[in-house]
Amino acid sequence: MIVSKPKRNTAFALAVFLIVIFAVFFMLLDSLLSSADYFIIKLILTPIVLVIGLLVMGKFLSSLKRVSLGDGKIEVLFLVTRMRTVIPVKEVMGWREEVVNTKNGDFREVKILYDKKKILKLSNRENTEYDKVVKYLKQKVKIKN
Repeated sequence: MIVSKPKRNTAFALAVFLIVIFAVFFMLLDSLLSSADYFIIKLILTPIVLVIGLLVMGKFLSSLKRVSLGDGKIEVLFLVTRMRTVIPVKEVMGWREEVVNTKNGDFREVKILYDKKKILKLSNRENTEYDKVVKYLKQKVKIKN
């Protein structure tokens, strides 16, 4: 059984970023309410910082998932909503691995297509056991798009 989880360093970095973003938001809000200096600039920046923080937090929370592969099935557990999806390997319509060369090394992402346009994405920078997942897909899923 192969279990791919979010990497701790990625989750930690995003959590620190969110803490900083929301701290800046509350500092801007406090400054906006306490003094009238640069009122227009603070009035514009405060909602922009809030929207950025909320969007990053939503993306971060929605992407937290644990993927288990083995016994002819792929099991996906979304950690925040506790929603569990079981995909038999026979129902996988296709998969593709995309590689982007970056300054710090290769960024690899595998996209697994199942159940009429639903896509499961895993990357080597954000998930553990990425190489084992790709090896499992090469062995078990013959269709590659």
